Amino acid sequence: MCRIRFFIIVLVMVFSGCSNRENVPSSEEGLVSLYDIDAADAGLEDPTQTWHVTDERVCIVYGYGYNDDEFVKSMNSELFSLYGSCFDGGLIYPLVFPGDFKRGTKHYISVLYDYIVSKKLKGLVILGAPEGTCTAIGRLQDFYNGHIPYPIFSFFSQDDVLGMEYSSDFVLDKAQKAEINGIVANEKSQDFVEDVPDMLKASVKCILNSDAPFEKNARLFEVVKKIAGTEKTGRYSDPETGLFSINHFVME
Repeated sequence: MCRIRFFIIVLVMVFSGCSNRENVPSSEEGLVSLYDIDAADAGLEDPTQTWHVTDERVCIVYGYGYNDDEFVKSMNSELFSLYGSCFDGGLIYPLVFPGDFKRGTKHYISVLYDYIVSKKLKGLVILGAPEGTCTAIGRLQDFYNGHIPYPIFSFFSQDDVLGMEYSSDFVLDKAQKAEINGIVANEKSQDFVEDVPDMLKASVKCILNSDAPFEKNARLFEVVKKIAGTEKTGRYSDPETGLFSINHFVME
């Protein structure tokens, strides 16, 4: 009897083992082949996303001197890799003048107001502001009852000097380009500043570390010098009165 019972147990174990082997999935049923291990490990080395989806935006306006396709594409690529594109839920919201500001057959910088008034902006950076930019920003100031809640940085403006000083947290220009009337007459005379990519990235970083506009006082110069990096900067003086502006600076 014991031998019969032992024989039955052995048979059960044998058939059970065969059944388990038959239920083990093969590589064709979803298991990773040993030959694919290197490829699987390589996937772990892919770069991770360095930004988080957000409804906040930092608007970059590419104006005169900084609006050619090659520069805009290169600069956007760098900024998107760091902070993401607004088109994918990231921070950077790029606008190019005049291309993005066409209405009918003409281009109007005043359209800037329409683009950003409904956006949750962290800040606005303008390169080569065309004439009339300060008017568009003035409409924003009216919308916010005189106090725009985010920083506005202006580089190499070709708009009215006093208007941009009033509209922006700070204005940074090249010293030799300003005419007596405060407007750079020839946009083609603007020489490209090699440090602009670093300055632009520093500006975005500065804005993201700020929860409000920058106060226009003596300490503002320290902020500008950090953004300007290796560029030597000084205070702008009015060509007629010789008076220095509290928030206007020049690269010497």
